[in-house]
Amino acid sequence: MRPSEPGSLFGALTRRRFLQIGGAVTLGAALTACIGDGGDKQSQENVGGAEGRRVDITVIRTLSSLEALAVVVYETGLGSGLLTTPAVADLANVFQSHHREHGALLQGVTRDLRATPFTEPNPAVRQQLQPEIDALRDEAGVVGLALDIEVVLAETYQAAVGAFGDKSFNVAAMSVGGAEARHVAALAQVLGQAPVPRAFQGTERAVPTGTGV
Repeated sequence: MRPSEPGSLFGALTRRRFLQIGGAVTLGAALTACIGDGGDKQSQENVGGAEGRRVDITVIRTLSSLEALAVVVYETGLGSGLLTTPAVADLANVFQSHHREHGALLQGVTRDLRATPFTEPNPAVRQQLQPEIDALRDEAGVVGLALDIEVVLAETYQAAVGAFGDKSFNVAAMSVGGAEARHVAALAQVLGQAPVPRAFQGTERAVPTGTGV
């Protein structure tokens, strides 16, 4: 089922599910999911009060917009006819499905926070990537474009750590961020680049909270 279909699993996504995504559930995320489900059970220090909630909504909407953009990037690549290596096309399909799930989960969390989910591709970042999209001519270009959006996502999740009013979101965000970092490593290898060029992930290409949303 696609996320938008009635009756889909994605229609019932909750904050608890957000705290458990990223492939395998970490012990920290599982613990948080058990003890942190619902603002009425948490101290104001942990959830950040009204201001913390506002910040959380803005951060999550920003991440949602980037996940939606990643879906479009892969859709463009897959529809271009330029992915001629079956294994690379399979990788693109898998990564696109991950971004659909991440986006649906983030939208569910936004609704849980009683705010309007951001469902469109981030317009500001899309504009920055448009010249690269327009210049696609071969498989390497498509993979390079995918790598670019994955780097942006991974670094934006990294930068979000510590910004959340609800501290439990830090673990959840890095669970997803870890998946994006694995995407980066895989795509870099396809291009013959070092999968992990630095010991620590940077935030130079992180999208500032609120950009485009």
